Amino acid sequence: MSILEVKLDKLPTDVQPDMLLKLQGAYNKRQVISTSQNSSLMQTLRYYINKNLETTIELWKDKVDLHLNIVDSPEEDMKVRLDFDIPAEEKAFLMKRKLVVSRALQKILNFQTPLEPTQVPTVAVVCSGGGSRAMTGMYGSLNGLQSLGLLDVITYITSVSGSTWATASLYSDPSWSKEGLDTQIASAQKMLSKSTASLFSPTQLHYYHSELQNREKEGYSVSFIDTWGLVIEHLIFGKKHTGTLSDQKKAVSEGQNPLPIYTAVNMKEVASGSTVPEWCEFTPFEVGFSKYGAFVLPENFGSECYLGHVVQKLPETRISFLLGMWSSVFSTNLTQLWSSFTGVTPSFIGEKADKIETDDKCQTVDTLRVRSEASAVSNFLNDRPIISSVFNFLRGFFLHNLYNESPNFNTSKETHPDAFPNQLTPMDSTLELVDSGFAINIACPPVLRPHRHADVILSLSYSWDEDLLQVVKDTQQYCIEHQIAFPKIDFSKYASQPKKEVYVFKDEVNPDAPIVLHFPLVNVSFKEYKAPGVKRMGKNELKEGNIDVSTKSSPYITKNLTYSPEDFQRLVDLTFYNIVNNKETIINELKNAQNKKKSLLA
Repeated sequence: MSILEVKLDKLPTDVQPDMLLKLQGAYNKRQVISTSQNSSLMQTLRYYINKNLETTIELWKDKVDLHLNIVDSPEEDMKVRLDFDIPAEEKAFLMKRKLVVSRALQKILNFQTPLEPTQVPTVAVVCSGGGSRAMTGMYGSLNGLQSLGLLDVITYITSVSGSTWATASLYSDPSWSKEGLDTQIASAQKMLSKSTASLFSPTQLHYYHSELQNREKEGYSVSFIDTWGLVIEHLIFGKKHTGTLSDQKKAVSEGQNPLPIYTAVNMKEVASGSTVPEWCEFTPFEVGFSKYGAFVLPENFGSECYLGHVVQKLPETRISFLLGMWSSVFSTNLTQLWSSFTGVTPSFIGEKADKIETDDKCQTVDTLRVRSEASAVSNFLNDRPIISSVFNFLRGFFLHNLYNESPNFNTSKETHPDAFPNQLTPMDSTLELVDSGFAINIACPPVLRPHRHADVILSLSYSWDEDLLQVVKDTQQYCIEHQIAFPKIDFSKYASQPKKEVYVFKDEVNPDAPIVLHFPLVNVSFKEYKAPGVKRMGKNELKEGNIDVSTKSSPYITKNLTYSPEDFQRLVDLTFYNIVNNKETIINELKNAQNKKKSLLA
């Protein structure tokens, strides 16, 4: 990138107010020439250009005195990393984490000595969306893994939508997996047991308005989704949370916890009017698109970039606002709750979030009239985007002329955006990032990257799909389209089978395919057993096992943001049980993965 400085001598007397000097081909091609009282002084206009492309200054005078100066920005100053590999910081983390995993596997698999780093399988926990249900269920599942000594076996934890709420909360504590989860679970129970009305109290609405104004002053494009992020902040933290994504480096600095990977998708519109998702991943080390091999540090995400250089630095966004983006599929819920509790129908409601998991039961709520504060927020958001819009750090880059040979791109269909290089994301000024649930409601794609290559995937689904294997089907289709190794599953044979607490999928032919253990949200043996091998006795214990996780009358339907303390605990107990009741299955597949790893190295 180069910076072209255009200096103007004294302007002619007949200059028009707010005249533009246009540099065709530059990043900021139009700039206003000042006609203030100081216009007699020399002015300097600064344009950012790609020196390899033709740029043209359009002039409206026969004679104009311009002084041009070009300043080159060296590649070393680039703030965007262009590489398909994982970053050096993640590689350093993996070296430390493998030591933790090796010791844990030695104990679990009864080895005499720790495994060599090259023999340590990469195990990933991938979690689905599902709002408060996903957050609550994830706490129970992780607690189950910890009770079995398996949490230290995990290298990655990925999350979508509601499961990002649990992940963000956990990673505010750098030592969370080294301690019992009882404290975190008790805190989450207290948070989710609050009154839904508290989310829309006059005090909270005033806080939302103030924070949105501050965010706009910082230079961000404020959207309705930012309000949703602040609602989630109050829901799961109960107060202002100032933490950022880069702050979470402390939680992985010594390899003490799995690396968290949050997800969103950038929606590209196609000629037919439909959209195609591009996966974007967020770790404490960087944010970016594996599709394009372009990544930026978390502290630079949201800043204005051109050709990999930061041209307008903004403060790092708080994780609270990221949570709104990561779970934006629930924005429809927010508009419904907003209207119910405030008596004000938001004038900014759009149709972007129409793929939400729905049910037909209307929520009965007490109407709380807080029209003044609610109207202030609603009016503030008028004429602002519905979905999150941030500066595009890919802007200005061009794709390699052989990009269509990469499996990351789908150029076989003439109507697919990938077939038109001049219409791909690097050409856009902003990113429109939304909930990954719009694409696949479980976060497998990040750990299927060849440089991460998960050997075992524990799929923890809290989805409300009628088909318990829907997220696995969607993941398999994604892998087919992108030529990624994944078990070849004949789903038809499972259609008539009874529900299972865990499904194991393996590919005996392709050694590169991961072993997938899929845990859907089901109540199978928990109805009769309060612990593995311990039957429920008496009416009270049987009642405790009667948990509804499938019907429209369930307390865990997606619309419900809060639960009673009892309902919260029952869901935690269920997902905990479904893990510990399948201990042998998990350990057997860890053995198989380690043996496969060892044989491939032989």
